[in-house]
Amino acid sequence: MSSPLRLNHTLACALLSAWALAACAGERDRTPLDTFVVALESDPETFDPGVMSGSIEGQVAYSMYEGLLSPPAGDGPPVPGVAREWTTSPDGLTWTFTLRDDARWSNGDRVVAEDFREAWLRMLRGDIAADYVSFVRYIRSARAYEAARRAVGGSSWTRPLVRALELGVGVRAPSPNTLIVDLESPTPFFADVVMFYSMFPVHRPTIARLGDAAAFRAENLVTNGPFRMRPDGYRRRVAIELEQNPYYWDRAALGVDRVTHLIIEDGAARVTAFLDGRVDWADDPPNNQLAILAALPQFHSAPQLGTYFYRVNVTDPLLSDRRVRRALSLALNRGELCRCTLDGLYTVATGFTPPLPGYPALDAVRYDPNEARRLLAEAGYPGGESFPPLEILYNTSENHRVIAQFVQDQWQNELGIDVTLVNQEWKVYLDTMDTLQYQVARSGWIGDYVDPNTFLELWRSDDENNRTGWDDPEYDALIAAALREPDTARRLDQLRVAEAHLLDAAPIIPVYFYAQFHLVDDRVRGWEMNVRNTHLSRWVSKTSEASR
Repeated sequence: MSSPLRLNHTLACALLSAWALAACAGERDRTPLDTFVVALESDPETFDPGVMSGSIEGQVAYSMYEGLLSPPAGDGPPVPGVAREWTTSPDGLTWTFTLRDDARWSNGDRVVAEDFREAWLRMLRGDIAADYVSFVRYIRSARAYEAARRAVGGSSWTRPLVRALELGVGVRAPSPNTLIVDLESPTPFFADVVMFYSMFPVHRPTIARLGDAAAFRAENLVTNGPFRMRPDGYRRRVAIELEQNPYYWDRAALGVDRVTHLIIEDGAARVTAFLDGRVDWADDPPNNQLAILAALPQFHSAPQLGTYFYRVNVTDPLLSDRRVRRALSLALNRGELCRCTLDGLYTVATGFTPPLPGYPALDAVRYDPNEARRLLAEAGYPGGESFPPLEILYNTSENHRVIAQFVQDQWQNELGIDVTLVNQEWKVYLDTMDTLQYQVARSGWIGDYVDPNTFLELWRSDDENNRTGWDDPEYDALIAAALREPDTARRLDQLRVAEAHLLDAAPIIPVYFYAQFHLVDDRVRGWEMNVRNTHLSRWVSKTSEASR
């Protein structure tokens, strides 16, 4: 199959030619040296770190907040954030974080250990709809607390009891500078967990005064990161404008005064904004422009710790049959998609977890249209006969649309079924998945830390990121056993068994392993490629010298 929308290559060539002429003539407008301008593909769903679950929200959150630890500029272990140092007990169960004295909120208040404890407990408490509550469940007695809270209910007369039960959860703040965390089992990746945006602290006085919803409106935000929201800094579908936090402990090391996120939903428009000099960093260009853009010295690409896949709503009567789900997966020619439609830019997913040190990708996902048709016939739909219309949901993106069209064609041609495409804006799309109001949905998962657990734990029945309705006690038990296993090799073996079980049940359809593609202005310093694809404005500076 030839790559669709090839006309865009011509448009891209024209843009690059115009850009080159303007650059030679010195006519391009460039962003100010004191401002780092980023192209953001959508409005964030929320500014509340406890509620966040998407990379769009995280990109903004890492500028406005800071966790106990922080991602480095490139690859490598976490670096100090609010915590200046931390220790782990010999058995790996107790982590002690020592907070720096000069960590401050954007209103000047001191950041203290209780700000982290409260942030984590509000997720457990159910005050907010926290998709990443699973991160807090690594803490001792967290699951027991959740069960007890549900048992006593949420009426006002039980609140003192709920607060009393919180004392049993293994996170303590014995002093403003000290946070002690006791874990259920040794968790070698816990340092990566606490640097993630869902584990950021919250400003308790603002929540007490305004409530959880109002406290995280743009005009009310009190944050503790290197940058803060400017007055009237958020204009929906236009921009998010940040300025330096005057109280940030490492303010003297910041390289720019302001960070501006221009909200540009269309991928081609983001490329144009970069070539016009209106943004310093744009990612996720349209796939059909990448071959042309790769000629630019400002173009950067590398593998990424992530997987592109489709979720399947197993609560839908049509898709509750494992044979139907397996047929959909087997009928998808990922090799042709990656080779032809995606110009060889991505690697075919043979499992759900991308290759990791000590954990090669499983060879469990394949293209077998004959077996797909056999399973569909066995399920009662020979040749697609009497198969109800099927919908594929995707969020607004040219790349997602092109891939969904390929999948649509494959299922119609190989299985003889009627498939329609449904496009939704980011926030609506997330809500549709959260409420299981879809049949098949385009999805992606970027690893939150470098361990297969970050890809496999989210399919537990109680994980808020599951969003498929798949509930399998055997899988839950496999993941729980792996978390308790102290031996690394045995733990990874247990995760392989769990992943094979997941792929056989097929609540998800892996498509390809991610790569990342970026356009970065050649005056930018401190921006480095990394497998997490996490880039903090804290590390960025700009220079008038246009070379890298």
